[in-house]
Amino acid sequence: MAPFSKPETVLKQAEGLVSVGQTHAALQSLTEMFSSKRFRSTPLTSLEPIMHRFIELCVEMRKGRTAKEGLMQYKNIAQNTSVQSIENVINRFLQLADAKVKEAQEKAAVQSAVDVDDLEASETPESILLGAVSGDQSKDRTDRALVTPWLKFLWESYRTSLETLKNNARLETIYQQIAQQAFKFCLKHQRKVEFRRLCETLRLHLANVAKYSHQQHSINLSDPDTLQHHLDTRFAQLNTSVELELWQEAFRSVEDVHNLLTMAKKAPRPAMMANYYEKLTKIFLMSGNALFHAAAWASTTPSSLASAASRTKR
Repeated sequence: MAPFSKPETVLKQAEGLVSVGQTHAALQSLTEMFSSKRFRSTPLTSLEPIMHRFIELCVEMRKGRTAKEGLMQYKNIAQNTSVQSIENVINRFLQLADAKVKEAQEKAAVQSAVDVDDLEASETPESILLGAVSGDQSKDRTDRALVTPWLKFLWESYRTSLETLKNNARLETIYQQIAQQAFKFCLKHQRKVEFRRLCETLRLHLANVAKYSHQQHSINLSDPDTLQHHLDTRFAQLNTSVELELWQEAFRSVEDVHNLLTMAKKAPRPAMMANYYEKLTKIFLMSGNALFHAAAWASTTPSSLASAASRTKR
């Protein structure tokens, strides 16, 4: 184990390494600090600047796994004293990753969604050979080479953030915010495969609430505010699945909402229920089930329609 140095010294050494082009060594020097026993006792005011620089280097070199390990370590230290510090680091992580995607798109002049079916799939030798044989050196291929790696990294960054923040009552608000940002990512880039995986991840996290109930800062779904946060996220999930025209996933999202509604001790907001039944009508219409389609419309009361209308005008 490397001897412990003062945080200011570690950061200064890392900056010196970056200045001479030794970015990998700089990242390693910051990473080694996490293994020190004194790391946990270092004030957050000293640690947070190091974490920001650590995250910047991870993003610059697309070191997603290293970033995840560092974020987990920092969460374990900061969750009892400063939730805001964790939020700052996570938000900075995602902002940097998103900026890299935009930068790559500008370089490649890509204005439309990248034509890759699965962001988690690697390019196979066969596909590389086929491209070489066919002389596929078009601008589209160049664009994909520039943009897709950063799009993959941003997607992995959302997954890493959710894994870091999951099943922790103190981090519940930022967790739900990141989940909804991930929905927007899927919608913006038309990532249908990733959206399905995201929904499964959120379901797994929710299913594990009971499993982690004995742990410190566990989620309590009996708390009205906590339940409302989960409902808001599931409604965003439902809206996104309809926008992406993933009707099977939309139906599963309806089930997610219904399961949470059965746990609610007070009636949901009228505008929320109006949106719920409106989405149901679309799902049943696409499934060709006229009876359920009519029943969903029947459940949409005049008052809820009026509420939805006022919300739309705003």
